[in-house]
Amino acid sequence: MTSDTVTLSFEIFPPKTPAATATLAETLDALAPLPVSFLSITSGAGGGNAGASAATAAAYGSAIGAPPRPHLTCVQGSQEELEELVASYLALGIDRFVALRGDAPVGMDSYEPRADGFAYADELARALKAWGAEDVAVGAYPETHPDARDAAHCRDVLKRKLDAGADRILTQYCFDTDRLLRWADELREDGIDAPIGVGIMPVHNYEQIKRFSERCGAGVPAWLGEALGDVAPGSPEAFERAAEIGAEQCRRLVAAGLPHLHFYVLNRSALTQAILQRLETGPVPVRWAA
Repeated sequence: MTSDTVTLSFEIFPPKTPAATATLAETLDALAPLPVSFLSITSGAGGGNAGASAATAAAYGSAIGAPPRPHLTCVQGSQEELEELVASYLALGIDRFVALRGDAPVGMDSYEPRADGFAYADELARALKAWGAEDVAVGAYPETHPDARDAAHCRDVLKRKLDAGADRILTQYCFDTDRLLRWADELREDGIDAPIGVGIMPVHNYEQIKRFSERCGAGVPAWLGEALGDVAPGSPEAFERAAEIGAEQCRRLVAAGLPHLHFYVLNRSALTQAILQRLETGPVPVRWAA
């Protein structure tokens, strides 16, 4: 593949305080000059439903100059409630979504489908297409979903979501690039050829990302701790190391034919910008697709 086919997307979460709202506005303004394919907007972690309203999602998209792509989850509401929410998005021209099962609600040990809702993301993806969604992305776990029996079962679940009408894949972040690339090869061997947006997690704070990864089932390789565990979070040295780690993973992904980079920006721009700047000025400069 050629470097001029590389595309970008960013993921944010709805802020809960005035200060966080101001920070997000600054982040979107800083990232706006980049050629962003879409802006995904989460619906809240831990089974939450704090998704952006249609008007808010449209405002985020306008601020960054890219189509908004709200997350919808099976735990977010009943089938009727979700259909009404999607209708409000469609009324404002928002027709791209991310369909997810969602986390077990706080206080529950494991996921249980709502009696009045969709049980799994394949059902939600099918409904979204029937309701008029133009493009539906679904999640995937290169390191295997914590609830899956094994890697083959995890790929089978992904295939069901695509067979239900989903158009593309957005992955959980995975710091083990070798494993991520093997997973992508396994998908192709299974006949799954949907476009893949690879999740990139800039490491702002090593201890925080280690705790978060334990909760969501992502691995934290020993080398990451060796690289970042001995430097103060927020220090210039930690920032530089994290930027180079992120850039090196992106270089390898692009070289291996995975040209869509999906950044979990965590509503902050500086580290994502630093990674992208390194890609633009490195030994094999990346050029972003329009």
